[in-house]
Amino acid sequence: MAKPIVAKPQLSAAPFGSDLHQFLEQYERAYPDEVLHIEEPLQAEWEIAALAMKLEKAHRFPLLVFHNVVVDGKRAEMPLVTFLMASRLRLARAMGAEVRSAGLACYERVQTRHEPVTVERDVAPVKQVVEKGPDIDVRRFPALRHHRMDPGRYITEGHFLTFNRNTGIDNSAMHRGWLADRDEIRVWLAPNSHNAHNLRYCEEAGEDMPAAYWIGHHPLALLGAANHVGPEESHYQTAGGTLGSPLRLVPSETLGEKFLVPADAEVVIEGYMPRGQRKPEGPFGEYTRHVGPQRWGPLLKVTAVTHRRDAYWDDVMVGHTHWIISLTKEGEVFRAVQRSVPGVKAVHLPMSGCGVAHVYVQIRKTVEGQGKTAAVSALTSYIGLKHAFVFDEDVDIFDEREVLLALATRFQADRGLVTLPGVTGSPLDPSSPDGRLVCKAGFDCTKPLGKPFAERLSIAGEVLARIDPLKIIGEKRWSDIPVEPWG
Repeated sequence: MAKPIVAKPQLSAAPFGSDLHQFLEQYERAYPDEVLHIEEPLQAEWEIAALAMKLEKAHRFPLLVFHNVVVDGKRAEMPLVTFLMASRLRLARAMGAEVRSAGLACYERVQTRHEPVTVERDVAPVKQVVEKGPDIDVRRFPALRHHRMDPGRYITEGHFLTFNRNTGIDNSAMHRGWLADRDEIRVWLAPNSHNAHNLRYCEEAGEDMPAAYWIGHHPLALLGAANHVGPEESHYQTAGGTLGSPLRLVPSETLGEKFLVPADAEVVIEGYMPRGQRKPEGPFGEYTRHVGPQRWGPLLKVTAVTHRRDAYWDDVMVGHTHWIISLTKEGEVFRAVQRSVPGVKAVHLPMSGCGVAHVYVQIRKTVEGQGKTAAVSALTSYIGLKHAFVFDEDVDIFDEREVLLALATRFQADRGLVTLPGVTGSPLDPSSPDGRLVCKAGFDCTKPLGKPFAERLSIAGEVLARIDPLKIIGEKRWSDIPVEPWG
């Protein structure tokens, strides 16, 4: 593994434990209203996703634990956890950070990496149940069918794990997996992903590729493993960084002693990708809030399943609110912009851009041209970012009404627009003509320096402080006024 990068000062270990079980128990004790246990039988196909969709539309993101998930007419053997990553507030609390600075806090934790440690099987919770051969049937898991055109039930919160055959470096990434048969999972590997490169290295050498899914862990371990780092860097180290302590690993059951998996995961699914084999996978409802096309992709032949006796199945509501990508990218974009525009104040990847495609950048402008410079720096910081909007420091980039007002009143396309046509973008972007190239755009919404600009409407603070609507209108009449989110 690569040598750890140690940032100073050392960040504290994560509050709320070090694995998913500890997190659930301790977080519920601290915030009992934010964890919902649902005992009512609900179908794994669409019903749970429908409930989550309604909660999302109501802007409510409790951590959901379903104890009676119905799979093929039977109650699943393990409960399902979802919405774990749907609350920015919850993830900020897990890092001991403010909500608005959660992205920077995540970035700083990633820089403080921890070399993982290896433990024996008898102290690894994920080894409490071991299944091989005819005992294997991944279709028993309470994985969900989320949307209408999905061909079946999918692994969504699973981290797909491979090792570079040339360097031995581990790589974990969230790649969706269709539970197509009892021992077959069809996996979509994005063409530019490190796991896709690792598969190519094995196939060029005439070898099958050992691989595994690890599912369920402390949310900060999941954030750390989801960070995009270089091919020579270890995701086990970044997961330890966000967690604030070394990730515990244990040897696999069927892939050799050197193939190490997280000891405190809920479930591990081991197997190999047969060289040269491809099968249809998808269509699938993706993070873009659109259905992605069916593609031919590799498959995982399952050789072993291990899990805790009391394991949870962890699901991310793909295509709905989650902060996994946003929080791993906000700090990265902040540092990229800061190298060229020192006055950057804040960065936000909003859910209106799927948490990936749009970024709002707030700067203290001191030199003309910094708005465009900041936009270009942001757009080139990572592949999935499509539109960058740059604002003055008086615009609250976490309030989209403020963002859109500034776009309407401070942006002129003939002098504030910058475009980067024909660059590599997300292969899941439904507007890309070939699924590969996009046109990125930056919007300089900053005021010109040294020239008069219309003053924002305002009222003196002391006047605002003495006016209390509840006292003037009355609490009951106030509560009866309908909420109109489009105002």
